[in-house]
Amino acid sequence: MNLIEVKSGEKVAGKIKKLTEKQVVKLKGNRKFQFDWSKESKNEVYALLKKDNNEILGLCSIIYVPEELRIHLNLIESSIPNQGKKKLIAGIPGCLIGYICEISFKQGYDGFVSLLSKTRLVDYYHNKFGFLHMGNYMVVFLDLSQAIITKYLKNG
Repeated sequence: MNLIEVKSGEKVAGKIKKLTEKQVVKLKGNRKFQFDWSKESKNEVYALLKKDNNEILGLCSIIYVPEELRIHLNLIESSIPNQGKKKLIAGIPGCLIGYICEISFKQGYDGFVSLLSKTRLVDYYHNKFGFLHMGNYMVVFLDLSQAIITKYLKNG
C-alpha cells in the first residue's frame, strides 16, 4: 500500500478490513471522524488500518449497483488527523478507492466505481484520481481504475 508518513517520508504499513454491522454502529460518536458512520451500517463499510496498532486511518462505504455493473462509493473519509494540509499520513483515500476498484473488477464490473462528489471536491477527485463526469456522478473504470490500483495498492 502506498501510505506515506508526511513528516518523515517513510512508508506506513496498512491493511483494509471489512467491518461488521456491529463494528460500524460502534463508530457512532468517534471523534476521529466528522461523519456519523453508524448511519452507514446497512452498507458495506471498509476500514483502512495501520498495521502495527490497528488504528483506523480511513473509512469508506459502498453500495453494489448490479443492474448497472458498478459499485457506488457512498462515503469516504480519512480520520481527522489525516485530513488537509497538516495531515500525518498521505495516500489514505487513494488506497481505499483502489481497493474498491479491485472489488469492482472481481465482481465483473470492469473497475466501474461511481461517487457523488460535494462541489468543492469535484476537482480533487478529477485531478488526483482521474474521475470523469457521467451525468450527476463522477466515475472511474477500466484503465483509470487499474491506474489507481497500481499507484496506491501495488507500489507500496
